[in-house]
Amino acid sequence: MFIENSILRVDLTSQKVNKEPIPAQVRQQYLGGEGINDWLFWQHFLKADPHCDPMGPDNVLIAGLGLLGGTGFGGGSKMKWTFKSPAYNTFGDSVCGGFFGSMLRWAGYDHLVITGKASQPVYLWIDDDTVEIREASHLRGKDAADTHNSLKNKLGEEVETACIGPAAENGVTFGSIVASGHRISGRAGAGTVMASKNLKAIAVRGTRGIKVYDPKGWLASTAALVSAQHKIPARARNGWKKYGTLLVTGFYQRLWVNAYRNNQASCIPDEKYKRLSHNWYQENMAKTAFSCSPGCLWACGAGYQLRDMEGREGIVHEGYKPEYVVIASFGAMCDIDDLSMVAHLGDLCRRYGMDALETGACLAFLCELWQRGIITKEDTRQWMGEPLDLDWGNYTSAERVVASLGRQDNELGRLIKGGVYQAALNLEEMKGIPVRQFALYGKGGSPFIEEVRHTPSWALNMAVSPRGACHLKAYGTLDKVNRQDISQHYFGDPEGAQALSTKLKGASSAVADNHTALINCLGLCHFLNFYDVITYPLELFTDALYSLTGLRFSPEELIRAGERTVNLEKAFNSRLGFRREDDRLCHRWMEEEITDGPGKGWKAKDYLEQLKDEYYGYHGWDVATSLPTRAKLTELDMGDVAEVLKKEGII
Repeated sequence: MFIENSILRVDLTSQKVNKEPIPAQVRQQYLGGEGINDWLFWQHFLKADPHCDPMGPDNVLIAGLGLLGGTGFGGGSKMKWTFKSPAYNTFGDSVCGGFFGSMLRWAGYDHLVITGKASQPVYLWIDDDTVEIREASHLRGKDAADTHNSLKNKLGEEVETACIGPAAENGVTFGSIVASGHRISGRAGAGTVMASKNLKAIAVRGTRGIKVYDPKGWLASTAALVSAQHKIPARARNGWKKYGTLLVTGFYQRLWVNAYRNNQASCIPDEKYKRLSHNWYQENMAKTAFSCSPGCLWACGAGYQLRDMEGREGIVHEGYKPEYVVIASFGAMCDIDDLSMVAHLGDLCRRYGMDALETGACLAFLCELWQRGIITKEDTRQWMGEPLDLDWGNYTSAERVVASLGRQDNELGRLIKGGVYQAALNLEEMKGIPVRQFALYGKGGSPFIEEVRHTPSWALNMAVSPRGACHLKAYGTLDKVNRQDISQHYFGDPEGAQALSTKLKGASSAVADNHTALINCLGLCHFLNFYDVITYPLELFTDALYSLTGLRFSPEELIRAGERTVNLEKAFNSRLGFRREDDRLCHRWMEEEITDGPGKGWKAKDYLEQLKDEYYGYHGWDVATSLPTRAKLTELDMGDVAEVLKKEGII
């Protein structure tokens, strides 16, 4: 018989703790992970004002790991944090690996709901049935890594944590939560919400594990996943395990989608790329490979040890392998062509607890304004007390900007604490001249750090994602990887996967929305790409769910759970007032043509509105407004959501 984990509710204002079962109907409709997180989020904002200050006590912070997470299934364990975003004033969520989410499940809790605000700094201690709110003034101001280590030293080496660093405590709107000391929920400001509640950390020890309904069937399910993964060529499997997302830098070089120097170009110069490549990493930094979370077959994480420190004084000698987002943010965007220094900047973001992507976008924006003479040495002297050179590739200045942001100890840090879009607004008011055209951002002012103009589905994602510009909400890359077989499967037409084409890109993004939500509902890693139902038939997951839990789902029910999740996030943003015109992109992507490479001449203005029509239509939403429709919500058995939108005059 399936032993159901609980929802753990903690109100920091009243210091009350409650445990409650997950309603069977909710499990059937939303599965778990992101889906049930969203349901809990929606229920919270039926009582709280959705227009509340995201950094106020009425916001909520929810953690949840799906049913297949924390097991030995083979797809890893990725946990969702869900909240209203203080960075972009939208629906907000963020995902992380590490062992924290699994330990939470092993303690008996699939979802943790945190409300209110503590009167002083606290941390939450969960030890199976024991749940305590403990004083944490001694942790205030510590970086995320030190906080993690302090709690493990106090509570036990087996304990897992989720911590924030000084950036969130200092009001940086894109503060992150750091799980297990090094796996980061970076996007949208989850850490800032945690800080606003005076919650420095959550520590958990779970000893119960997860009971298996049919052990023999479960072993067959895990073997089936291994067999499916072996359909992928060995070279690709082994390369991913050896290098992880470091391989993306080279792949993007070939596609011309590395956003060099704040996306003024689309490719890193060859001599610079070599120093940012996976080959350079392997020769100069590679040390130990590992899986970032329980139950992973890929093991694409790693630790590094820099073998040559000459000319690299002041940087960390050992650390965690930088992922592509860090390389793109500081290497490509800011033209810092030394991977060891890029890794160090990424590590500073981890320790300060702030989104490396947003940090890199802010730094690259400042560098371009310096290049154009809009920011001068006199400006930097006034902001920091002494002149600062913001030339491209200046690592020393980059390090100082990152530190200023995390510490919030000077005017420059305060200028960019709200992210790149808000920084542009601040500078326009300060200088009286337009500068937004040099900032990279999509919906809600959220930035992204790749060239998107000649990959239309990617550009569309930056405009329509519920949490602002994002590549991990509609994780479909048909026009990057030329998977014509997948396009044929979904649309009866291979052209959806054709590069430099707009055909079916709106539809493919809508399909990717639903499948990406599904993988988050089940608690698995994005690299197990549900969009690819040819390699990973959905029966793999229905069989695994049944053998683990005894609960039966059809493949169609899985997809509908993902689709309900997407519609719930859309419905919340609709309550905030977001409409079609808010699904937009920045000036550079919309108005400026790519100047070189295979995408020469491309700009998003030529196709974005057409793709939005197709995207909304495929989702069953109103094409003119982008709003969800009563017909679609009713079809998905979400009539209660439709009634809320009707009552508020939205549909």
